[in-house]
Amino acid sequence: MAVRYQANKMNEDSDLMYRLLVQSVEDYAIYMLTPEGIIANWNAGAQRAKGYLSDEIVGKHFSCFYTPDDQKKGWPAHGLETARNVGRYESEGWRQRKDGTQFWAHVIIEAIREAGVLIGFAKVTRDVTERRQYEQQLLAAKDLAEANNERMTALSQFLDTVIANIPSSVIVENAVSREILLVNRQAELLLGMPRERMLGKRPQDCLNQGISDYLNKQSDECLRAEGLHKSEQQLITPIGERILQTTASMISGSDSQTSYVLMIADDVTDQHAAHARIHHMAHHDNLTSLPNRVLFSQRLHEALKLSKLSNRLTATLCLDLDNFKSVNDALGHQIGDELLRGIAKRLRFVLREEDTLARVGGDEFAIVLPNLPYLEKAHQIAQRLIEAVKPPINIEGHSLTVGLSVGISMATGSEDTPEHLMRCADMALYEAKRNGRNRYEVFRVEMDEAARKRRDIELDLRDAITGKQLRLYYQPITDSAHNEIIGYEALMRWNHPVNGLIMPLDFIHIAEETGLIHSIGAFALHEACHEAASWVGEQTIAVNLSPVQFKNSALLSVIESALTESGLAPHRLEVEITESVLLDNNHSNVTTLEKLKALGVRIALDDFGTGYSSLSYLRSFPFDKIKIDKSFISDMHDSREALAIIRAITGMSRSLDIQTTAEGVETDEQFRRLKEEGCSLFQGYYFGRPQPSESRLTGFAPVDLSLQCAQ
Repeated sequence: MAVRYQANKMNEDSDLMYRLLVQSVEDYAIYMLTPEGIIANWNAGAQRAKGYLSDEIVGKHFSCFYTPDDQKKGWPAHGLETARNVGRYESEGWRQRKDGTQFWAHVIIEAIREAGVLIGFAKVTRDVTERRQYEQQLLAAKDLAEANNERMTALSQFLDTVIANIPSSVIVENAVSREILLVNRQAELLLGMPRERMLGKRPQDCLNQGISDYLNKQSDECLRAEGLHKSEQQLITPIGERILQTTASMISGSDSQTSYVLMIADDVTDQHAAHARIHHMAHHDNLTSLPNRVLFSQRLHEALKLSKLSNRLTATLCLDLDNFKSVNDALGHQIGDELLRGIAKRLRFVLREEDTLARVGGDEFAIVLPNLPYLEKAHQIAQRLIEAVKPPINIEGHSLTVGLSVGISMATGSEDTPEHLMRCADMALYEAKRNGRNRYEVFRVEMDEAARKRRDIELDLRDAITGKQLRLYYQPITDSAHNEIIGYEALMRWNHPVNGLIMPLDFIHIAEETGLIHSIGAFALHEACHEAASWVGEQTIAVNLSPVQFKNSALLSVIESALTESGLAPHRLEVEITESVLLDNNHSNVTTLEKLKALGVRIALDDFGTGYSSLSYLRSFPFDKIKIDKSFISDMHDSREALAIIRAITGMSRSLDIQTTAEGVETDEQFRRLKEEGCSLFQGYYFGRPQPSESRLTGFAPVDLSLQCAQ
């Protein structure tokens, strides 16, 4: 166990160093391109080489670095096309900086693919202007020397100066004897040998076998290629393992004794490492160093291929942290990020070495479980993951607790694809969250049908919002005297063009999941206020607020605009909330309620008694009204417990001087008994059904509707 922990720790540390190295490299411009050639990110080396800040260049096409002539010749497109077709493109040429100056660049473009599909390119650029200048000077000097034998002495001195200071390693051998005739300072550093001990000797006589074999091979290949040979190889040198990119050129004299092999070697180790780092970053999450969605998809694809060969099972898990957003909102993103890192470590510790844990979203993770012996093994691992997340985690003095919901999808046949398994696991995750969270669910075929139905309702609901298919119905509220209507509750109805009238129970939860509740809620507030402002008298209008609406910082301004535009007095608007508003991000939501109260808006606690019903809620905020859920009203005749709860609520409300509204009153007996128990206000079918504004009930004619269908 300790060894495994240490290994995990080393992996985490190395991943962190990996990211920091790419961000801090200044000698190489390292960035990524989209498949179309758009610049996606930018490192310090790129800024240093090309002069652009990240904000100035990200989002532009990389062809802006090419000269106008090269752009006309189509070199940018040629580079991308080559990398797309063969995987890698390498070239040298002039590039332009932000200030218009040019530099000679060595460029590598490598295609990055996910499951065979191109997702972008990794681009590494190095400014080699200085090296090219020295090479050009060297070639110019060589030409001059061959054309002007009488000036050989002076030119020889010039060559010595150039070669000594060139940033590449330069070695010159006699083409026949293979004696080393010239070695510059950079070559001395690379080979770990002073030139005095190399000059006049063959490589095998003064250097280790690996290096001497490499130099001899360059000379041999150069002669076979009739004058030019290029290669790249990793060697063990006195300064460590290095990757050398070498060009060997044949320089012919007047006879065989005056022919030479000129070798120019560049150490490209850092360039390769930088390229490897950017490749790592393209496949890993920056925050947790876990595989990202790209690498996860590759691993799942590989697992599915292996499962077909081995007849073993493969499972895909989708994970979502419960209550993470509340922590993030209350304590900030820094604490949230640390929490994610801590949770990632716990999850990784539960899994086997062959399993893949990936972060695929904000607080969403995914897991590939390959090579499973039986179905229940996936269930066992899912439960261990849930248990691993349960204990509180301490971050900067905060003891934080989150839950974990898990959806499981099993590969069942050859038609399974990574996308299909992820979709099925996501549907199972939705079911786990719907069934109470902090649990796991296994995908079943009927979940797919439910998901399709939800998608259909979502699409229709979007049309309903834009097509004005939503309407408010108004149900009267009265007092114990039952001689006047003192207010109404606005209830949403959806008049579907095909399915007819749809009740809120069938679509509000989907509106909450998709975020459409914010548009629907704003419509309900404006419409209800506008309608109430046209009534004669001071009747109140009650509008239900979803807990999801409280996550929108614009809620307060929406209510203010509804009151302002309609001209409705604030005390006539009553907003109804459920206990879950106080459970979710308590401090922030209470602050919003206090601001509403300051406007003069009345606040009612709806469905009291069905949830946690903590007295702390009533202490944390001065509610104007408590609404007793209709389930207690319907059961009060046969259930002593229901009646006891009603008595407790009414008694508590009297002591706190809070009004109580009994919902779902359907019979005269219920009305009479609730008055005896001390209820203040009443609503239900006994007093009137919800109706559109034009046909709303304005006076009473009580009818016993106990035999009619429930609301």
